[in-house]
Amino acid sequence: MSRRLILLCLVIFAVTVTVNAAPEAVPGQALVRFANPITIEQAQAEFNPGEFRVEKVLVRQLNIFLVKFDPKLDVLQAVDMLKGHPKLLWAQADHILSQRVTPNDPLYSSQWAWFQATDRDIDAPEAWDIATGGTNIGGDDIVVAVVDGGCLLTHPDLAANIWQNSAEVNGVNGVDDDNNGYVDDRNGWDGYANDGTIPTDNHGTHVSGTIGAVTNNGSMVAGVNWNVKIMEVAASSSQTSVISVGYCYVLDQKTLWWTSGGTQGANVVSTNSSFGVDLAFCTSGSYPVWNDLYNAMGEVGILSACATANANYNVDTQGDVPTSCSSPYIIAVTNTTSSDTKNSGAAYGATTIDLGAPGTSITSTTSNGSTGSLTGTSMATPHVAGAVALMHSAASLGFYNYYNLYPDSGALALKQMLLDGTDPIAALAGITVSGGRLNLYNACLAISEFVGPNPEEPYITVAQAVSNDTLTGDADGAWERTEQVEIVVTLNNLGEDALNVQATLTTLDPYVTIGDGIGTFGDIPNLAEGDNSADVFTATLAPDAPLDHSIDFVLTVTADSGYSRELTLSLDANPKVTYFEENFENGSGDWTHEIISGVVDQWHLSTEQNHTPNSAWKCGDTGTGNYANAQDAGLVSPSVVIADDSELRFWYSLDSELSVAYTDSAYDGGNVWISVNGGPYSLISPVSDYPKDFRYLAGGGNPASGPQPGNPCFAGPTTWRETVFDLSTYADSTVQFRFRFSTDAAGAREGWYIDDVRLLGAPGASAAPQPVDGLVILSEGYDTFLHWPPSSTNGAVYNIYMSTEQNIEPVNGTLVAQTADTFYVHSGIVDTSDYVIYQVTVSLP
Repeated sequence: MSRRLILLCLVIFAVTVTVNAAPEAVPGQALVRFANPITIEQAQAEFNPGEFRVEKVLVRQLNIFLVKFDPKLDVLQAVDMLKGHPKLLWAQADHILSQRVTPNDPLYSSQWAWFQATDRDIDAPEAWDIATGGTNIGGDDIVVAVVDGGCLLTHPDLAANIWQNSAEVNGVNGVDDDNNGYVDDRNGWDGYANDGTIPTDNHGTHVSGTIGAVTNNGSMVAGVNWNVKIMEVAASSSQTSVISVGYCYVLDQKTLWWTSGGTQGANVVSTNSSFGVDLAFCTSGSYPVWNDLYNAMGEVGILSACATANANYNVDTQGDVPTSCSSPYIIAVTNTTSSDTKNSGAAYGATTIDLGAPGTSITSTTSNGSTGSLTGTSMATPHVAGAVALMHSAASLGFYNYYNLYPDSGALALKQMLLDGTDPIAALAGITVSGGRLNLYNACLAISEFVGPNPEEPYITVAQAVSNDTLTGDADGAWERTEQVEIVVTLNNLGEDALNVQATLTTLDPYVTIGDGIGTFGDIPNLAEGDNSADVFTATLAPDAPLDHSIDFVLTVTADSGYSRELTLSLDANPKVTYFEENFENGSGDWTHEIISGVVDQWHLSTEQNHTPNSAWKCGDTGTGNYANAQDAGLVSPSVVIADDSELRFWYSLDSELSVAYTDSAYDGGNVWISVNGGPYSLISPVSDYPKDFRYLAGGGNPASGPQPGNPCFAGPTTWRETVFDLSTYADSTVQFRFRFSTDAAGAREGWYIDDVRLLGAPGASAAPQPVDGLVILSEGYDTFLHWPPSSTNGAVYNIYMSTEQNIEPVNGTLVAQTADTFYVHSGIVDTSDYVIYQVTVSLP
């Protein structure tokens, strides 16, 4: 026997032993993952209860369940049976795990965020079984930019993980050795002094340790990442200009990394930002640079973890910069405790704050070279910034390829996996986007299973889907009740050339009927797009469809060589329509104003502020001064008949006196009242409720002097924002609105501005094009002459259809023309076709 053959046999033997050494499993149970979202009741209905029983949900966002069966049944046999189920992505045994190796850092046990017996933690040890950080699957260093006050770069538990610009570290002092525009930027940049010398700062040192303290080194603490590169950017400032310098440095380094093929710059995947402006709105027009910066960084693949305010208020209604910014590349974070409650000193917001993370009594590195405990949203956010970095380390080859092709959409996909993987907790339900607290393990597991583009086969995704009612509806651009629309889907191919692409469109929505569900897309080459505009889908909306209805579709895409992929898309239908609108650009019109009590009424049209140029109503001084005290005045709308399912929307800006001692109260503010069918006015509340109440007890328990004691109100410094009132209970009533501004006897601010008032409600059912009776068709030579009786409705449009096949109705054939006339001449068709049939329909305005 040759030596080569002996070695081959040894290899085979070793492999055989490894395969047979399967981990021990819990008898009588297994884990399964469904392909689509499903309830526990629906999951149970998929199995014979005599064989398998769905015990509980394990990971809601990933559709993972625990299934039980007869313990006498062999676990592997049961798993094989489950794997055959068509709705499952996978099934596996519930393996019994050995005690994992935990970091040997002496303070690890005091870092409750990593692990607690109560499981009110981020499941860090489980995540570290997948990855511990440092590099991605391509071997690239992963970098987190800490935009803060600075850092102790020589801290013994941080120094090895501090990012280094090797060209500058090994270069000449005072020279831009790498020609990146920054001189001596060895470890980052100082936005205060605009140089490369990083100041020492306790806050920034603490944040850096949470993201990436050197871990399992027998010293001090553990970080989210055991190994990672931390770029220090000193720019946490009260000046937006300094912050802009800091973010610009981060953006430049990532851009340089892409353009140099990774030989220069830094592979920054996330930033950590623990600063901001309380009670301010990104959308107000006063803070445009913030969104621009986050969007620019996001476009090169950087997610920005941002701390919300350290105050217990609703960012949705009261604002915060940057966590109220609309950039999709922001991950806004609030502070949770070791008992999975929201810290009482942390802000929240159902549409603005994405998730919670541990931020109370967090032990990390400090600027004296040791460790310490701090509390705040600033301590919560680095857990998330670090999680983004660890996810890149855990990511599959599919995600790595996807991110390198499309860093912007790759970053958003990672963010969604992070949010989908949160642990739902009651304290955050309904007051954050995800309703949950960070779970590091779920996030790393999801991205490790990400199936991205394989260069050897097509990888088709939905780029866009639109509905069109031009030919089959009323051509107003909205898909309304009873209306048939054409649906055009644009597909994007990130993989190998896709040949002969076809797709089938289906939906389970009870309000939608698919007409034509088959579409052809032709060939879609690599990195190209294709659509079915030449072979559209059609669908009809039911007459009882809800308003503002979102419809989910499944698109099954096939191509040559056996390619098949199931995609999802959504379309909006039956939107509310605006039937009353006033922007106050043409004077006061039918709007009036009045004194409600007292003797002062300062309502007037103003150009000092506006939401849309150039005018808005203001209750306050006619110049730049403050409003009058002891005022109670109303701005009154004209009478309007309310349509079904209506809502009132308007934009306002407000600066009024708040109570310092009682943070839920105000001394001055505004609210909205309604008069129905000429009756007395009554107070109405916005969908998101008023943020304050008028004080009804002043200091010492004496009654306040204001005219609306105890009533809820808008108050405080609030830049331009839109608010919504549900008017569905007032359908068919004639109403007037009164915008009431009330002040007490002392203290004054700028006042209340009102602009862009709208009423939206249910549209009428759209009339589908109707066939015209009395169509006369005459042929003469090469021409066909068509004429028909006119519609009784002015503005009617006639649609002329033709079919040259006996089994196809004309309206499903070719649209020849659209005209407002009652006659049409079609030339040439009779001479070239054996069979022709016409039909004319009328679309009414």
